[in-house]
Amino acid sequence: MSDNIFTVSELNGYIKDVINAGFPQIVWICGEIQGFDRNKNKNHIFFELVEKDEKSKDVKARVGVVLWEFKKAQINQILRKSENAFELKDDIEVKLACKVDYYVPHGAVRLVVESIDPVYTLGKLAQEKQKLIALLKAKGVLDKNKQLALPTVPLNIGLITSDDSAAYNDFMSELKKSGFSFNVYLRNTLMQGKKAEADTVQALKELQQIKTLDVIVITRGGGSISDLSCFDSQIITEAVANANIPILSGIGHEINITITDLAAHTFAKTPTAIAQFIVGRVQEFVDKLNDSLDLVLRGSETLLERNKKKLINDAVSIQTKMREFFKEHHTLIARLGEAMKQKSLKLLASEKQRVSRFTDNLTRETKNCFRKENDKVNNIEKVVRALHPENILKRGFSITRDQAGKAVKSIKQVKEGDTLTTQVVDGNIENKVVKII
Repeated sequence: MSDNIFTVSELNGYIKDVINAGFPQIVWICGEIQGFDRNKNKNHIFFELVEKDEKSKDVKARVGVVLWEFKKAQINQILRKSENAFELKDDIEVKLACKVDYYVPHGAVRLVVESIDPVYTLGKLAQEKQKLIALLKAKGVLDKNKQLALPTVPLNIGLITSDDSAAYNDFMSELKKSGFSFNVYLRNTLMQGKKAEADTVQALKELQQIKTLDVIVITRGGGSISDLSCFDSQIITEAVANANIPILSGIGHEINITITDLAAHTFAKTPTAIAQFIVGRVQEFVDKLNDSLDLVLRGSETLLERNKKKLINDAVSIQTKMREFFKEHHTLIARLGEAMKQKSLKLLASEKQRVSRFTDNLTRETKNCFRKENDKVNNIEKVVRALHPENILKRGFSITRDQAGKAVKSIKQVKEGDTLTTQVVDGNIENKVVKII
């Protein structure tokens, strides 16, 4: 063994020399970014590039990377000028031009970023996106929500977006400008970052619990392709496909269409555009109503005018026919009137004679009735006269009365010693009861 003894810094210095000698040139490194997001607002950004196993997705290797502040502006400018601008963020695969450096104080190998190949990243993203699109097409996911019927008048809207975003304000402004009475149920949702997928899926679940909703809209403002990458998520796409009401998307990117857009019932490129689509659908319904109303009004006016003319014609016809009728029947009416007058006179004369005959008969019958009744009265008078007590007394009968003047009809009414009065035709005889036999 060598007898040379090194300090740690000396050893690390030698290692640095060896590494610098071994990697004198800039090298291109491909890997997936991790740990970038938590440091992206710092002047110097420290993160890692990792290599993952294709099947298990476990990290096979990792290396530290540093992006110095003076290089950060150059890298961002390169990304902005690329065909589809994007920003560096966690979980995207990049191809970086780096210097291999060995940091002596920490004894660590690290890569210092010098440049980036945006085409590589965009190609990788596009490749992964196409793979996912093919998979979802095969499963029928992209057409599932489109099979739902879109309401004719979607006035009740569930809105998935960030409540303090330009997307929210643009969308709401367009609805308010329409003058229609929209009801919007906002679910404040993360629109980018690692938690955006899960939060969007949860928002879809929550809004579907509101039974009065006509549609759900997912919208956000513009951003880089990496910002919008969460909407190329299989999780969100399947949640959209399985929704029980139509999902509309307005994810603000003028160039690329996200997979969420493809799975939605209807999509537009911006929040304003998807709001205009909804307003347009309601306006189309209103226009149809107005057209129908105009048609009904025109038809009603035509029908009224036609019926008015018919009524006028009918009135004129009736008036003419009535004049003709009365003219034709005037003589007949006069003749019938005279005949009715003569018949009435004859009827009155006949009834007068009948009444006269009835009066004579009534007078005659009345006289006969009075005569008969007078005979009856005379006969009764004779009977009464014959039965009068005076006439009875004249025939030899007498009436005996007690002291009270009552006629004695039985021996039980008197007793011995009573004084009785006997009435005969020419006077009264006073008697005293001596003996009752």
